[in-house]
Amino acid sequence: MTPDPAPTAPITPAQTTAAPVPPPAPPSAVSPAGRGAGLPPAPVARPTRSGRGPLLTFLLSPIDGRSWRAAFSIGFGLFSTIIAASIVATLFSTGGSLLLILVGFPIVALGIEAARLFARVERWRMTVIDDHPLIPHPYRSAVLSPSEPYGPWIRKLAEAAFFDTSRWLDVVYVLIAVPLAAIEFIVAVVLWTTSAAFLLSPLVLLIPGAAARIQTGPLGIDPVAGVAVVCLVGLVLLVVASSATRGMAILHRYVVEGLLCISPTEALRRDNDRLRGSRSAAIELEASELRRIERDLHDGAQQRLVMLAIDLSLAEDKIDTDPVAARRLVAGARDQARQALGELRDVVRGAAPAILLDRGLVAALAAVAGRSPIPTYLDSTLGQGERLPHGVERAAYYVVSEALTNVAKHGHAGRCDVRLIRQPGWLFVEIRDDGTGGATIVPGGGLAGLQDRVEALDGRLELLSPTGGPTIIRVSFPAAAA
Repeated sequence: MTPDPAPTAPITPAQTTAAPVPPPAPPSAVSPAGRGAGLPPAPVARPTRSGRGPLLTFLLSPIDGRSWRAAFSIGFGLFSTIIAASIVATLFSTGGSLLLILVGFPIVALGIEAARLFARVERWRMTVIDDHPLIPHPYRSAVLSPSEPYGPWIRKLAEAAFFDTSRWLDVVYVLIAVPLAAIEFIVAVVLWTTSAAFLLSPLVLLIPGAAARIQTGPLGIDPVAGVAVVCLVGLVLLVVASSATRGMAILHRYVVEGLLCISPTEALRRDNDRLRGSRSAAIELEASELRRIERDLHDGAQQRLVMLAIDLSLAEDKIDTDPVAARRLVAGARDQARQALGELRDVVRGAAPAILLDRGLVAALAAVAGRSPIPTYLDSTLGQGERLPHGVERAAYYVVSEALTNVAKHGHAGRCDVRLIRQPGWLFVEIRDDGTGGATIVPGGGLAGLQDRVEALDGRLELLSPTGGPTIIRVSFPAAAA
């Protein structure tokens, strides 16, 4: 890497006239930092991974381990493709014949998942040819909350299985892979067996009378010379067979990359889009949090402190003329200070309560449920003393607190249930009330703020609130153990 140029002092007009202009550097000496920001870097010739030229690589292909790995990949690919195609075809034909009685849908879904499993095997097989990693194309996920009824479970699973483009590409690949694997296997077997037969031709001379028959045959050539020519052809075919085997394997890898994978550029673009969305949600969340703190301070503690200052000023004016009234004003100021201190504690508690930091999410939510004006019941599957990442605990606490506040203000509910369900890698939170329902997520509203907070952690929020109730908020956080 070329180090960044050292900063220079400002140049005066006198210096510009006196200093000679240096000659331009040759293109090879220009560092990347000196090029224009919009110009691409100059192309650099890269040697092959083996460090050999194409001709030498072709001649040494029979002793190259990559050629033998390609041969193994082709042989293994034929058998795995036959097995996978048989399973997928059986499931699709069986399920297709039973679609009218609805039993065939889960069978077809099994066939789709079998194609997905075979696609995973194929991506692994391609790493045998070339150890460069492959990036699988993204599949549509079905995040299922354990507390959901069976109806939404079935709907989400069906959407993930039948409406996912990546899964159908896996099925298409199974259909394409059958003739490809057969052609690759046949060509490889013909080339390798022919070259092996030619190379083993000297064994013919060991057969009694074979040399005489070759000499007296139609061609009438010398047996040794004929066998030498055949061996030479066998050596050429061996080089061709190994190179062709590796070439077919590389072409097959291109097919896998096109149907079953995404390019690193596309993967990077998707990650950038996801991170951009998370960053936007985090920025919006921070702005809303600052607005909440400003509003709480302005409407609460600031008003108390203003009243405190007024009472102390009045007490100062009356301390000589009316000490009794001054003492009453000081007592009132003390009450104002106490109330301001309590409101400041409430503002801090809204950001990160001490009980959440000290005792964890379950204890903090139990305190929130106890303070709720609506009877609230908490059910948790978190282990005793189990802690989650602080960001997840804080977001879950905030979601439950705001949801209970909304229920108390607008829900007209008589009961509320909060459930925490811990599963490997996930935390599911569900808030259910028996109110009148009709809640919606509108931009700038309280539920939109909850959604931003959840999405900032790559989570998902789902609202179910039909008119007449009940209202259910389901939140899923990706959460590893702290």
